[in-house]
Amino acid sequence: ESESSSCSDLDIYPLGLEDITFKSGYIREKTPPQPIKRMSSSEDDYTYSPTEPGRLFNAVKCLTSRIKKKNESRGQRNWRRALRLIKDRGDPWEKFNLSSRMTENAVRHRYNPVTMEWVKDDCVVKIDKIPFANGAMRECYRMKKLSNFSHSNDWLRDSNNYVAKRYMEKDTERDTYFQDVKLQMDAKLWGEEFNRHNPPKKVDIFMMAVLELPERPGKPLYHIEHYIDGEYVKYNSNSGFVDVGRCCRQTPQTFSHFTFERSGHEL
Repeated sequence: ESESSSCSDLDIYPLGLEDITFKSGYIREKTPPQPIKRMSSSEDDYTYSPTEPGRLFNAVKCLTSRIKKKNESRGQRNWRRALRLIKDRGDPWEKFNLSSRMTENAVRHRYNPVTMEWVKDDCVVKIDKIPFANGAMRECYRMKKLSNFSHSNDWLRDSNNYVAKRYMEKDTERDTYFQDVKLQMDAKLWGEEFNRHNPPKKVDIFMMAVLELPERPGKPLYHIEHYIDGEYVKYNSNSGFVDVGRCCRQTPQTFSHFTFERSGHEL
């Protein structure tokens, strides 16, 4: 390489202790083995050995990890904690033995509110026969969906928990399912617009899709959403209901008012 070559043309790699060599004729003094020192911190304890290859870079990596954790926002720390709790808890639906249910082929219909287009893909599901909850119009069923990236058909490892909802009125028009999904995905888009203004607390809307079971008589439709464990609270409604008694939350009301004003009073 010439001296005029730019730094970007050079491949520079960090050196470890194993890269240090001695010239011929150099006599290395033998020293008695040194005891291993222990270094501790409030977060991590690791063994400090002067002769361990790459120990300097391990220490830098450890320090970088601490700095990264320190710079995490409160929301990021909460998400990390939630993921650890979910991993430690395991499958909350394991006791219902859904993996033993009949496997059904299904078609999932998803809506993109940006392009205003529908996309569909084939999937494999297991749906419970008995609903576990119901609202004013729909009843809810436990469902497992096998990951599209699974190559082993292992339902215990590669499936996700969903809630499948269908209207209790048998004569509900099929288009109603698709219009509901469009409405919810449009709401998700409005949530992103709301978050763009950096409110104190951001919002998110569930992803929802239409599930079609072509192997059943009549090819019934369901709404499907990822299952999230916890207590659900209704803060307001389209008919004017506002929950001010149990817990007065400002974010739901602020988001509703924002969409009303930002849409030119169309929402």
